Amino acid sequence: MKRLPIILVLLLAITNPTFCQKTKGKSKKQLQSEITSLQKEISTANQLLKKTTKDKEMTLNEVSLLDKKIKQREKLIKAYNEEIAVLDEEINTGQNNIKSLNSDLAGLQKEYAKMIVFANKNRSHYDRLGFVFASKDFNQAFSRLRYIRQFNDSRKIKMDQIASTERRITDEVEASQKAREEQAALLADERVQQAELQKEKDELNQQVANLKKQEGSIQQDIKNKQQQAKKLQKAIDDIIAEEIRKANEEAERKRKEAEKKAAANKGKSKGKTTTTTPTPTPKSEKGMALTPAEKTLSSTFVANKGKLPWPVERGVISSSYGKHASVVSDKVTVTNNGIDIATTSGAQARAVFNGEVTSVTKLTGSNTVVIIRHGEYFTVYSNLENVTVKRGDKVKTKQNIGKVHTSKTENKTELHFELLKEQVRQNPANWLSR
Repeated sequence: MKRLPIILVLLLAITNPTFCQKTKGKSKKQLQSEITSLQKEISTANQLLKKTTKDKEMTLNEVSLLDKKIKQREKLIKAYNEEIAVLDEEINTGQNNIKSLNSDLAGLQKEYAKMIVFANKNRSHYDRLGFVFASKDFNQAFSRLRYIRQFNDSRKIKMDQIASTERRITDEVEASQKAREEQAALLADERVQQAELQKEKDELNQQVANLKKQEGSIQQDIKNKQQQAKKLQKAIDDIIAEEIRKANEEAERKRKEAEKKAAANKGKSKGKTTTTTPTPTPKSEKGMALTPAEKTLSSTFVANKGKLPWPVERGVISSSYGKHASVVSDKVTVTNNGIDIATTSGAQARAVFNGEVTSVTKLTGSNTVVIIRHGEYFTVYSNLENVTVKRGDKVKTKQNIGKVHTSKTENKTELHFELLKEQVRQNPANWLSR
């Protein structure tokens, strides 16, 4: 297969700057995994957007989902270009290896040819029996026999080296050919993705223009949702503060009980040489008191950062963590204390890790909210219905806890998910697996 035309490579370099950038240490395996993950997210987004026909204006939720899909496709194209660059390096390395091996092979063949010529010129001297028996004494005979064997061994070694080098050249040629084929396929896919991206951007611009006609009502809707988010935040903070208070109160009670018991033991053992030293309940330096089991659970939870399963089996992050402008109106800034995950109708929310249900609460605008404690960490699952757990229940990783509510007015099924270390909010996307 021919190498990529230089014009095509230059065109890619101009239209896609990432094509020429270093891959920042990402291996081909990592990039392939990233591409697979992004393709799944785009596929899920497509499934969620299928309900919207071309002759129907999108809702704000669907526009946000389309915007997210565009961002994921841009990441996918970037990953394609990075893998193309990796393959280009593989091809160049393979070509250099083939060149070097061919040079080695030529040298080995030249050396072997010299050995054959030398052996043919001196054939009469290498009649084994005659050459050995013509020796003056035993030592010379032994030396001549050893020389013959070494010469034959050298020829065999040289032949093996030639065969091994030829096999390595064949392997390098095949690997280089495979890399070229992979690169060509990726380039074809990348061109398809670019075309899809442009179509999606055109559609987004059209739908945003339609929604801008309703900008006033959309701004009011966003403000209402932000007020609901603040109510949810306060409710979560109050619940977790109460859990911290109870944990610290229980730790203090156990400490006083241990001191009282120690004092009683000291009185009984007066005059004896041995005394009993109480073991107080372990307490964190700041904030929440933890038992040894809770400390272990917290450590295990932290060890799984970036590997936690998603709180729904399939979904797309429709609204990311932190502050960001609305897709439709840059006059309104949206603050998200967690992430919103768009999923399919009837989807079940599930615990992302082992823990204990701290609270099951119904809130206006947020439906049912479930909070699960994992030592000093808490996960929040909002916008549920038909909840299957209650306060005090022990839950396991991936255990279903309730169905995600589907809004008929907005035509969306969306889970709001938060993650906190005590009362400090974290970006959940950094904790979930890709």
